[in-house]
Amino acid sequence: MRLSTIDIGTNSVKLLVADVEDNQIKNVLVDLPVITRLGQDVNKTGELLPEAMTRTLDIIGDFKNKAKALGVVDMSAVATSAMRDAKNNNTFIQMVAEKTGINLRIISGEEEAELTFLGVCSDPEFMDRSLILVDVGGGSTEFVIGRNGIIEDRFSINIGCVRLTEEYIKSDPIDPMDLQKAIQKSISMLYPRLSAIFSDMRDLIGIGGTITSLSAVYQYMEGYSNIEIHKFILTKEQIVRLLTHLRRMTLDERRNVQGLDPERADVIVAGTVIFSTIMEILKSQEIIVNKRGLRYGVLIKEAIEKQGYYKI
Repeated sequence: MRLSTIDIGTNSVKLLVADVEDNQIKNVLVDLPVITRLGQDVNKTGELLPEAMTRTLDIIGDFKNKAKALGVVDMSAVATSAMRDAKNNNTFIQMVAEKTGINLRIISGEEEAELTFLGVCSDPEFMDRSLILVDVGGGSTEFVIGRNGIIEDRFSINIGCVRLTEEYIKSDPIDPMDLQKAIQKSISMLYPRLSAIFSDMRDLIGIGGTITSLSAVYQYMEGYSNIEIHKFILTKEQIVRLLTHLRRMTLDERRNVQGLDPERADVIVAGTVIFSTIMEILKSQEIIVNKRGLRYGVLIKEAIEKQGYYKI
């Protein structure tokens, strides 16, 4: 069964097209992210900007065509933090339906965390582990604690790389005082919930564009001959070093960093702050990068339920 899903986040839109058999992903044909910044200024205005909706809608239409060309029969689409927060989210849902026929569904932070965990555990290597899963998005960060493929706790915190950047990163290159304000905000948002988590004997897993970008940047910077993102291990020391390195650059310089999407250059420092703060609070020395996430979980859940797809 060839299925497809679109994950519409605050910062990026992701397309996954894969063959599913016995509720397992057997063959990934397309796993494509495009940065559209749907959540631009949502934190300030409380609404999706017309230009942000237009550019995101264009990509969704393009993704639908790509999936259809690959023989996809069933397609689902979910939206996360920016759509949860925007007062005019129904306007965008209607735009997507009218242009593409796709029924876009807004999911809660808890459901996002649950589906992300399901996506990570679709890789058999992580199914039998004790995990703390962290997905830093543009508008929120999802956490899941689980063991042997079973969720023990899940929650979402309204801090993300786009939200933190828009609120605190005002200088170029980034002023140390701006960086300190972003760090203090991260601590104040994350510490109350994370300080009670017992992280010993659990693997810390990182999901999303920030951590995959940091993995690529680090490997290029260190001169690795083969760049591998999925399952790459970054240490806390390496992440702090990357934070210092990227903070000192101008935005234009960050746009030219090998391994970093130029469209992510403005939010990568804030995203790195969030990950470094999480590792400090949890006293974790390593984080395992995982390329699977929400879109994989949505695909598996929809395959199991066999309902809710838009028939192309």
